[in-house]
Amino acid sequence: MLRRLVVLCGAWIGLAAIGLPQQGSAVSGPDAIAARQASLDMSSITFRSMGDAMKAGREAKSQGYPAAALAKWAKALPRMFPAGTGKGETSASTQALPTVWRDRTGFESAAANYADATARLAALAGANDTPGFTKQLEEVDHACGSCHARYKEGAQGPPQK
Repeated sequence: MLRRLVVLCGAWIGLAAIGLPQQGSAVSGPDAIAARQASLDMSSITFRSMGDAMKAGREAKSQGYPAAALAKWAKALPRMFPAGTGKGETSASTQALPTVWRDRTGFESAAANYADATARLAALAGANDTPGFTKQLEEVDHACGSCHARYKEGAQGPPQK
């Protein structure tokens, strides 16, 4: 019986490995740009819906899932700007300024500030601290704005077409 289990597990591992990304397979520059723009749009919508919920008198705990999702996204954010995805480096349009790559340490620091702010937001939602959560939304907005001021062309918010 144990031998069958070992063989079965080995077969499953082998089959699973077939579905893993192979070396050399990477997301193209235009696809990376499209993914980050869609993700940033969704994070903006999520942020705004949480603000609307607070204005409508909802409790912070009702925003636990969107706050946790935003915090998860914030951790991934810096990796959404791989080399070769700046303005003019692909056929895709982007508002990411060249300083994202020239000042990578500063960009990653700004992204870490955003991640910290969203992690605190999620913790406040979990604690059902509605006044703290509402105040922390302002901190998250400030973290977005300070990063966008240095690393994004145009105003904070969705791209202007």
